[in-house]
Amino acid sequence: MRVIIHGARSGRPVSGAPYRRYGGSTSCFSVETGQGLIILDAGTGLASIGEELARRATVPPIAIFFTHFHLDHVMGLPAFQPFYQRGVEVTLRGYAEQAAPWPHTLKTVFGKPLWPVELLEAGAAIRFEDLPRQGSLAVSGATVSWCPLWHPQTSLSYRLEVAGRAIVLATDGEHGQADLDRAFLEFCRGAEVLIHDAQYTPDDYPRHRGWGHTTWEQAARRAAQAGVGRLILTSHDPSRSDDEIDRIVEQAKRIFPNTSAAAEQMVLAD
Repeated sequence: MRVIIHGARSGRPVSGAPYRRYGGSTSCFSVETGQGLIILDAGTGLASIGEELARRATVPPIAIFFTHFHLDHVMGLPAFQPFYQRGVEVTLRGYAEQAAPWPHTLKTVFGKPLWPVELLEAGAAIRFEDLPRQGSLAVSGATVSWCPLWHPQTSLSYRLEVAGRAIVLATDGEHGQADLDRAFLEFCRGAEVLIHDAQYTPDDYPRHRGWGHTTWEQAARRAAQAGVGRLILTSHDPSRSDDEIDRIVEQAKRIFPNTSAAAEQMVLAD
């Protein structure tokens, strides 16, 4: 299982010297097994996956799972080179209760008038599949399960398990809903890695209550309570510089010592 972070910004991509170490691309993560490639979210970080796949002699089966359909999580779709390759198979999976119908949202982002090529006419063989309300799927040798989080129009967290190793991704979710919080804590329990929303500081949060994101402090406390092995802070605020993220990591380590921050091209398992 090879796990790579390709984008960890929330809201919008950024560029420039203050963002070089952690990167400026929006949410995108990949998990590759010997049987295929699983991609979680299609933010602008998706382009780097496509560039790497374009250099391969053959492209594996691709499954893209969406945490939700806000623009920062889908804006990378038109830049994904495998969509333009005949013979490539891509399955897009989303939660029907988040957006009705969610395939229409993706066809709007990747289609006229916003993009000159229609998604289903780009070249690849593309399928849309709804995720069931509960359960799990066997995909490319991995077991993929999901748990809802509180976020405007809802967001999903994902747990991927391969050969007894588990990684949980929770990019966008606000704490404070007791039932959801309890279910999510159990969902994370014992994971090797937890990649968790940390867009806000505790000082920021009161001004953004109800926006659907949480703090580094809540992320660290959840990691400790769930007994995970490692915490990776993600969904960096687009105005947050590398140095500011460094300071957040140092504070989070006081609660959960094995904490770091998501950075583009960071390899979490190989």
